[in-house]
Amino acid sequence: MRELTEIRKDIDAVDRQITELFEKRLEYTKEVAEYKIAAGKPILDQEREAEKLKSLAASVSKKENSQAVCSLFEEIMKLSRMQQTELIAAQQEQKVETGGSL
Repeated sequence: MRELTEIRKDIDAVDRQITELFEKRLEYTKEVAEYKIAAGKPILDQEREAEKLKSLAASVSKKENSQAVCSLFEEIMKLSRMQQTELIAAQQEQKVETGGSL
């Protein structure tokens, strides 16, 4: 059996990777918000999110992790929507301040 400190070091390394990947995902979220602004699309696409969760659940290597993965990504998508909402609101505020043009 490995020592707890060794296991925790491995967890810390994975957490750093998750953080890096999450930050990359948030950058893509900004691009999505910009696209949605330009195309006049709503922030929430329930069909897309349902398809994404179904795909993620099917992609797990251990079926017992399926619900945990779905819960994680539900939260990630919620945070992405929040970021998109903030970006759209900021852009709309800027548009009002500049008299309607950006």
